Amino acid sequence: MDTAAIDTWGRIEFGRRPGRRFDEASVTDNLLFTLQNQVPGLLTYQSNQVQERDSGADWEWWIGDDQAGWICLRIQAKRVYEDNTYRMLKHPGAGEDAFQYDTLIKGCNPDQARYAFHVFYNGWPEGTFEEGTYWAPPAQWNACPGLSSYKDCKHAEPRHYGCAIISTLDVKKLSESDTTAPAAARFRVQRYLSAAVPWSYAFGFPPWDPKREEERWHPRLDRGDWVDRIHGTLDVLTRRGGAPGARDASGHLGEIPIDRDQRTFELPPYVEAMRRSSPGRFEPTSEDEAPAAPQTVIVERKPKRPRKRK
Repeated sequence: MDTAAIDTWGRIEFGRRPGRRFDEASVTDNLLFTLQNQVPGLLTYQSNQVQERDSGADWEWWIGDDQAGWICLRIQAKRVYEDNTYRMLKHPGAGEDAFQYDTLIKGCNPDQARYAFHVFYNGWPEGTFEEGTYWAPPAQWNACPGLSSYKDCKHAEPRHYGCAIISTLDVKKLSESDTTAPAAARFRVQRYLSAAVPWSYAFGFPPWDPKREEERWHPRLDRGDWVDRIHGTLDVLTRRGGAPGARDASGHLGEIPIDRDQRTFELPPYVEAMRRSSPGRFEPTSEDEAPAAPQTVIVERKPKRPRKRK
């Protein structure tokens, strides 16, 4: 995912040139195609018969299996513009919802392991904000679990923020903290990057620096269970201080023990229909099978092989 983020950075940076432009839909299509080709067990379905406006989501991720339960992420993608803002955050929502992020939040519930997130597509030439780096000071650096500065961090680099993920609850709070401010200040890059992490971190933060002698995961969590790991990380990013709080992942996961019973054990009809069909373009056969987003990604854990008796 970090490699895909760097590729996205290059695409968005190139799109700043006169006569070039990559919109969110084309970047999303490319990202999901890349991931499907590289990640075993990931299946991507696309549908013509869906209204993004109704859910506020560009795509959904369903992660888990029938025994462990399923976690759902609904994601809205926004690209950075040449004025270094995410100005399309002001996009109107569905029905009586003021903004698109309101619609996205309304369709999710963390207490049911259904989470709303934004992914920001970033990219700008080196030195745009500070000479000699791609980073955009004074945004905080949340990518280092060892709490190092962006200049000293060995876990990530600024271009991993080519796909930066942030809880939609944080997006709403930041967008509405000063509604009288001009768009250049209200939607500026640094404002949101300070609450974001590289999108790969939604699937687990990198290990702590061994020199800190700290445990990465709370003892109550099974480190080997990747569904637990994702569930715990998403809960932290959603509920406790966003990305800055999630840097101290073990402590926050201890405060918020995951509840596996919150997960979905009966998938929506359209997800079940997708599981029975081939990846690619999906055509619903009934109103119940109409997906909630243009793209649906299913990451299903393969059943464990029984141990051979000696």
